[in-house]
Formats: sequence, structure tokens, C-alpha cells
Amino acid sequence: MNFITSTRAELLKTKRSAAFWLSVLGALFIPAIFFLMYYFKPEVFIPMLKEDPWRIHFIRGWQSLSAFLLPMFIILICSLIPQIEFKNNTWKQVFASPQSYGNIFFSKFLTIHLMILFCFLLFTLFMIFSALLVNLFNNKFSFSDNSIDFAALFKLIFKTYVSILGISAIQYWLSLRFKNFIAPIGIGLGFLITSLIIMQWEHIFKVPYAFPILTLSSAMNNAGKWLENHELNSIGYFVVFTFIAFLDLKFRKEKG
Repeated sequence: MNFITSTRAELLKTKRSAAFWLSVLGALFIPAIFFLMYYFKPEVFIPMLKEDPWRIHFIRGWQSLSAFLLPMFIILICSLIPQIEFKNNTWKQVFASPQSYGNIFFSKFLTIHLMILFCFLLFTLFMIFSALLVNLFNNKFSFSDNSIDFAALFKLIFKTYVSILGISAIQYWLSLRFKNFIAPIGIGLGFLITSLIIMQWEHIFKVPYAFPILTLSSAMNNAGKWLENHELNSIGYFVVFTFIAFLDLKFRKEKG
């Protein structure tokens, strides 16, 4: 069984699963809230969005997402996909199938990242749709009179994705390591809350669970660099913990 076939099999497992609906609902939540705020409080938001409405709209949206919901989504999605095998007691069948440890490990990990990118895509589309929809109800909003800076938007999405790489590798390892669904979520939530508490620490750029909000902060300050120090650290965490997780899966005596 080749890698593409393994990945297709993993994607089929997520169809209409909790992981799929978490991605959809997680992407919809903030745009829906923004639509309601704009619709019921136009006197507050019309002046706020008068100049460069799309940039302000997207920055506020990603700010709401990055602080807590995005890291929490990563923690949950990394737990839900391996949990499919634990829940159905099918790990032994997976390891007995004609595929290598690399195919098993990386097909699941790729599926997780495809779900993350799917959520990012939906979130962006829902943010655009919510702004255009409220403009239909109230033409005093200026979204329809301004264009979206897609280059800046792509840069923000790319940098945010890089910022979560470290978290995804750590949480994937924990989710493969523990049969109990609650354990990796509890550990991840503990790390996330701790990172929010110590945000003013001078070494916060070394704490992976704080990276998404640091990326958003740099975007708000119009930082020119494509990759900040913490984003490079995220890539480093990703490489190290992916390697650790793969070796742990391959050489662990008790599998599944």
C-alpha cells in the first residue's frame, strides 16, 4: 500500500467524523459572531471599519482565533484523528496491514494538517462572506467599496500555519502515546493556559503554544519579515517532535 492510498484511507475515516465537523464549526464560529456584532451594533463598527475595512476585519478575526481557539483546535484535532483507531480498537489491524510504519505515521499526520488547512480555508471564506453579507443589509459598511489585499492575507495565513507546526507535532506525539482521549487534551490545555499566563516573559518566543498569538502580534505591528524568530522555532519543534513521535511509534513494544 503506497502513501497516497494510505492518506486517502485516512481521509475517508474522517468523513462526517467529529474531526470534520470540528473543522467546519470551528471555522464558522468567529465569522458568525462578527456578522452578529456588525449587524446589531453598526454605530460602533462602521466608524471602526471606515478606513481599510478588510485589513481591520481580518486582523480582528485572526486575533480572536489565534489567542485561544486556534491552539485549542490543534490540540483537539490532533487527538481526534488517532483516537479513531483507539476508539474502534483497530490499531492492530492497521499495523498488520501491508503498509510501512512511515505510511501509517505520516498519512495520519498529513490528514491532520489537511484538516487544519481545510479549517483555515473555510475560516477565510466565512470571514469574507460575513463581511459581504452584512454589507448587503447595511450599505454604510464599506467592504464592497474596497478590495482585499490577498497578498497580505496569504502572508498572514502562511505565517499562522507555520506558527502552529510545533504544537501539532507535540500534540500528535502525545495523542499517539496515550490511549486516553483526555490525557493529551489535558496536557495541551495546561501548556496553552501556562503560555497565556507568561505572555510577558522575555523568552516567550521559545514557548510553542504562544506562537500563534505572537504571529498575530507581529502582523498587527506590520512586521516586514516573512518568518519571525518564534516561527523558525516552530519549524524546529516540528522537526524534532515529529522525529521523536515516529521513533516512539516504530520502536514502542506495545502498539495500540
